[in-house]
Amino acid sequence: MKKPTLELVRLGKHAVAGLFALTLGVISGPEARAQGLTLTPLPIESIARYPAIDGIVLSPDGRHMAGLVGRPDQRWPVVAIWRVDALSEPPVLIPSREMRPRQVAFVGNDNLLFFADQPVEFGSLRTFTVQAVVTDLQGRNFTQPLGGALGAGRSEAARRSGVTFSVLQAGNLANPDEYTIGIGDPDTGDVDVVTFNARTMRMAQVASTGTNSSYSLADIRDGRLMVRNSVRSEAGNWRSVIEIRNRATGAWEEHAELSFMLRDRLALGPIGFFDPDPNKLFVSTARGGNNRAIFVYDVSTRTWDAEPAFSSPNYDVVGITPDADYDAGTIAGPRSYIVDGPARREVFVDAFWSGVQRTIEARFPGSDVDITPARQRSGFAIVTVSNARQAPAYYLLKNGRELQLLGQSRPWIDPATLGEMTFVRFNARDGLEIPAFLTLPPGYDRQRDGRIPVVVLPHGGPWARDYLGWDSSGWPQFLSSRGYAVIQPQYRGSEGWGMSLWRAGDREWGQKMSDDNDDALTWLVEQQIGDPERAAIFGYSYGGFAAIAASVRPNSPYNCALSGAGVSDIERLGNLWGANRIQRQFQGWTVAGMNPIRNVRNGNIPILLYHGSHDRQADTVHSREFYQAMRSAGRQVEYHEIRSMWHQLPWWPEWHRETLGLIDGWLSGPNCFGRGTAGMPETPPG
Repeated sequence: MKKPTLELVRLGKHAVAGLFALTLGVISGPEARAQGLTLTPLPIESIARYPAIDGIVLSPDGRHMAGLVGRPDQRWPVVAIWRVDALSEPPVLIPSREMRPRQVAFVGNDNLLFFADQPVEFGSLRTFTVQAVVTDLQGRNFTQPLGGALGAGRSEAARRSGVTFSVLQAGNLANPDEYTIGIGDPDTGDVDVVTFNARTMRMAQVASTGTNSSYSLADIRDGRLMVRNSVRSEAGNWRSVIEIRNRATGAWEEHAELSFMLRDRLALGPIGFFDPDPNKLFVSTARGGNNRAIFVYDVSTRTWDAEPAFSSPNYDVVGITPDADYDAGTIAGPRSYIVDGPARREVFVDAFWSGVQRTIEARFPGSDVDITPARQRSGFAIVTVSNARQAPAYYLLKNGRELQLLGQSRPWIDPATLGEMTFVRFNARDGLEIPAFLTLPPGYDRQRDGRIPVVVLPHGGPWARDYLGWDSSGWPQFLSSRGYAVIQPQYRGSEGWGMSLWRAGDREWGQKMSDDNDDALTWLVEQQIGDPERAAIFGYSYGGFAAIAASVRPNSPYNCALSGAGVSDIERLGNLWGANRIQRQFQGWTVAGMNPIRNVRNGNIPILLYHGSHDRQADTVHSREFYQAMRSAGRQVEYHEIRSMWHQLPWWPEWHRETLGLIDGWLSGPNCFGRGTAGMPETPPG
């Protein structure tokens, strides 16, 4: 068979990019010099403002396209819907005065689901909840079927603040309009499983679970619930148990081959029945190795295939997508698999889309290319292209051949003013190899420019990781454009780099996990890049804890620390995670080590703390109490509380403006690289 080819076309002056009224000029800040470097600092507003275009998705039949667009005449991003065959026509726009849309998705071909931040009040507490709203493609009819589902039996908190939900199966081959959804009560933890018909808007309950069990998988063939997860106590220890429905009898049967003790933290997750043989279950697991791979488990014989279906020698393979023909009602196996390398990459394996992928990636070398085809075999797809210096740009692929630019999410940022990011590895002091990402100022040359100031930027989590590519927080580029070398160590305890690195962080908070951050600085100094006399640590969430810990660890190698939404009391956090007997065995027991709040007398560098007033994930109390403790101990500390801000992205523009201003001001001010030793006792009082 002849391999398919992809015809790439450049947009002319009358192309569809004008549809979105994007401002293509570059907004630049004042130039700054760092030794031989001439820098254009990335302006705060370039990160704070809403993207010009964001989150573009296709309808299953490829006939419509939707997403969010930023408009200067609107407070919030606007939901926009286009006809793919008439992109020169104005889109349907759905603005909102009461809720901020944050994401859109098609349900069926004729309805759109969008999620929005909804302000709510509980007595004197003002906060936000995420609401799910369904509308037709003309934006005339609006319903909240998921928020109101089975509402009479829900808690008062759920009725007032909404519900959580997860899509177990987005359409099935027998009925493409039917969605299987789990709707959770955030107050009680109970979950109802319902089917939702996107054409008729009707909903029906099919199952219900308590706090110790959940349904995790419905069959792509008919939407039938097939996999159920639960936990079971065995002599005081908890076991993760997976049950699979017997297709012949309908009975739920436990599969010991898929179970494990929670404390062992075996990475194992069923993905789907995507093989023509309905007994073949694809599972992502690290069974027998350090990295996750995709194995096939035969439900009927309860046996594993000897070799993985998809694997990588050095990185986790975390998912697959099915090659499903919804028109014919057939499944042919996997269409792609997803590798969690330095950059996450989806690898297509079917003949058509693998050829398309090779051609597009050749067009954009060095960039992350994400291809999301329409459900029907139309050759239509949304292509998202980005890299560490380029915010996402969206393209429409038509007929598998023509690539058309839709718009850039942040066209006001000039990639030439941003620095390169590279993937590196270094050895920690005990010999453990630590992955890391290094972003250097644009134009930096080690021989010419010599040593430059460093910001060590550990990620949150800690069970999380960073990726090579565009960082939605904007922090690496914001800092590197100001002349800092930014290193993001994937310290022990980071997830996604193999089981050994992940488990090595257990009970090492503020100890070996923090050693890894310090060793990242040591490595950068050894590379003749970092200046040991101008070094800072900045992090958010767990990264904020790492910065707090660095401020009270003896002989800190940093000039200063900066903590966003940081945890300061690991005893409090461990008790919170340990309050649930299941979570205590899964993760709560791993939270142990050096507790910063008990060691403020060892404080030896200045630290700035900032925290959102509405943060309940890493509760605001951690920064408040650490600030008071450091002040009482006579240590140099500042604290700023960001009004109404919650913990995680997406943040509102005003929160970005305030926090980025704090970051820039603290690092460039007298308390960091410009400070002496005044006000900081050489020997902390006993």
